[in-house]
Amino acid sequence: MSSTPLRLARLLWLIRLRWLALAGVAVAASLAVAGLVPGVNGPLVGAAVLLGVVSNLYLTWRARRLGETDDRHVGQALLDTGALSLVLWAAGGAACPFVGFYVFPVLLAALLGGRRALIIAGAASTLGLALQLAVALVPALQVGRWNPRPPFDLLLTVVAVTATVGMAAYFAARLTRELRHQMSARDEADEVLDMAFQGLDAGLEVVEAGQVRWQNAKAAHLFGPRAGTPWICPGRGERPCDQGGPSCRPLSHPCRFGASLERGERIYEAVALLLPAPDRFMTLYLDRTSDILHQRQLMLTERLASLGRTVQGVAHELNTPLATIQTLGRDIVDAAEIGARDGSPDADLAADVRESADVIVAEVQRCRRITHALLGRVEELEGAGRGGEAPLSAAVDRALAVVFTHDRSRAVVQADGGGAVSYPLDPMVQICVNLLQNARDAAPDGVVRIAVAAVGDRIQVRVSDDGPGLSPEARRHLFEPFFTSKPPGRGTGLGLYTSFALARGLGGDLDVSNRPEGGAVATLSLPRARRLSDPSSSPGASA
Repeated sequence: MSSTPLRLARLLWLIRLRWLALAGVAVAASLAVAGLVPGVNGPLVGAAVLLGVVSNLYLTWRARRLGETDDRHVGQALLDTGALSLVLWAAGGAACPFVGFYVFPVLLAALLGGRRALIIAGAASTLGLALQLAVALVPALQVGRWNPRPPFDLLLTVVAVTATVGMAAYFAARLTRELRHQMSARDEADEVLDMAFQGLDAGLEVVEAGQVRWQNAKAAHLFGPRAGTPWICPGRGERPCDQGGPSCRPLSHPCRFGASLERGERIYEAVALLLPAPDRFMTLYLDRTSDILHQRQLMLTERLASLGRTVQGVAHELNTPLATIQTLGRDIVDAAEIGARDGSPDADLAADVRESADVIVAEVQRCRRITHALLGRVEELEGAGRGGEAPLSAAVDRALAVVFTHDRSRAVVQADGGGAVSYPLDPMVQICVNLLQNARDAAPDGVVRIAVAAVGDRIQVRVSDDGPGLSPEARRHLFEPFFTSKPPGRGTGLGLYTSFALARGLGGDLDVSNRPEGGAVATLSLPRARRLSDPSSSPGASA
């Protein structure tokens, strides 16, 4: 009813009616000029006809030239009532039998306008009719009179009555057709909405004044037919409303209801939506089973990933001391075989055996501390207080013994100070072993350089190699867990990640970059006056 083509069609129909009415007025004016209705004021009728012609031409121009519609039915009704009042005033007022035409602006307003247009048109027609009565009763107001010659007086009266009744019937039929069209369109819309709501894969109930007024098939399947019964929130038992009591209000937040997923049943969520009408709301019952299952699967995946990272970290922590134990154990076996073959082991060989045995004992104790930390709090694996403290130079020597057991000549150490500063032994050995292994693997035939220097209030340990350096991709993923540029089976991607975390635990920092002359350099920066930071620091926090 509010589309532009429909409004345009109505306007064109109204314009045609006005041309028909103007034609009738013109015929009446010609009769007056011919002397058949001598009392009619011709100039005043002509002014009314001119007013109607101008307004109709304007409306036609707007409708056909500009493609615009005029929805101002109030103004049109007032214009029609004014033109009719001029014609009837010129014809003698209420004495004219065409005074019944005042009903037509009211019918047009009822057909084309709303309630406001109908009230205004009715008021205007009432005032116009009162004017015509006053004209008929007060001679001073008369500008014309109704005095047609016989038998035209009877003929015009019959025409006036017939036209009034016929046009009223026509408007009534048109109005009835419009109402039927509106009802049919509303029924079709209701049917479409009902089909759409019935086909929803969600329950739907409309609640008014605490009573269920309508429910779709899904809601009836969930709760059974309960239209006309008090609405009860499924998630809150017998409490019919959010606050209880006689005044029912919608849910202030979604509530879930349903049975346990472990029994293969479904879980729903009730969400209330306010409707424009007072004390009415609509409740949707949404199936959230898949969402909850996905959330649980996501949580399980995150837990498994966290467990995997923990296991990988523990394995990485244990691999270094176990490799050391294996290497030194082989050295002891070789020394024992040499002693058995020679019959009298020399002092150097005995000292080497004792040193290897001491390292084995220390590494076994380190493995025990790692497993004890795992049984206690996993976060302690990144702590900085294990294994006692030792000078930095001792940690570097221990790492060199682990990584370059048989070929110490590949490692060049330069100490310009700072080697005597003490740090926790285990994390320092772990950091140095990881950096030395990465440098050795980057250039298997090259030389690894270790430089220890005091720079201001910091102690720096620089490990450089002659390898190809960091690729752009490796630079982007620096310190990211499980990323490795080594071939499959050669690296876990946790070396730099663990070293960064341990360095942060010592209050220091770790950075890896490319050297201008080629290769990469890892720089470990530690404070002289060591201050332990939060052991939960992770590379992702600042890398």
